[in-house]
Amino acid sequence: MKQLQLILFFLLTTGTAWGQGQADSLYRQMERGEITGEEWYLGILKLGKVSDDVNGWVKYDDQVDVNSKLYKSLKKKSGLIFHIPKEYQVIKTNGNRYIQAYLFNLTDTTVTLPRMDATLDGFESELYLNNTWVKVGETKPASCGNSYWSQKLEPNTYLSIQIENHDITLGKVNVRQKIKLKVGDQVLESKEVKALLFPNQLKLLMEKLN
Repeated sequence: MKQLQLILFFLLTTGTAWGQGQADSLYRQMERGEITGEEWYLGILKLGKVSDDVNGWVKYDDQVDVNSKLYKSLKKKSGLIFHIPKEYQVIKTNGNRYIQAYLFNLTDTTVTLPRMDATLDGFESELYLNNTWVKVGETKPASCGNSYWSQKLEPNTYLSIQIENHDITLGKVNVRQKIKLKVGDQVLESKEVKALLFPNQLKLLMEKLN
């Protein structure tokens, strides 16, 4: 699973507020071969872990087709548009989950986008907790300066982007979510989508508000 080594390092070197003893026990079970890496990861999610790193993977860019269902589904047909379609949940063959999103440039000028390797920089994830929108994650800085580069998005073109949401889609507690994307001096906001939390995830997120 993506970022497994990083999370293992975090568990072994850092105390956490979401059940360090139980998490360590799960890790030892995995070391002994009693559970798989996927079972271990699901276990720490049930204990309350929520990643605060938001990665948006750029899949491709293309010209806008005004006759396509995708274009016709846009409520707005001008400007820089951050769009999440009605059917947005992507589940890969390995089980990893993503929000399908698109960034349309329906202006008459070229837009410069901040990139980090295969991802797009500038995302934030918010959940609606205790009657307010709370930032729970954002795109983290790259560990290598060479990862940064700029992409030009020409007029009447768009990007296909898949935003990781695996950690908050496996539970049963329905929580409202939205994604923000900063492009230059603009902050674009998605429509609301649905996060599905485990009870301990919601509990610990609520505790952070106090």
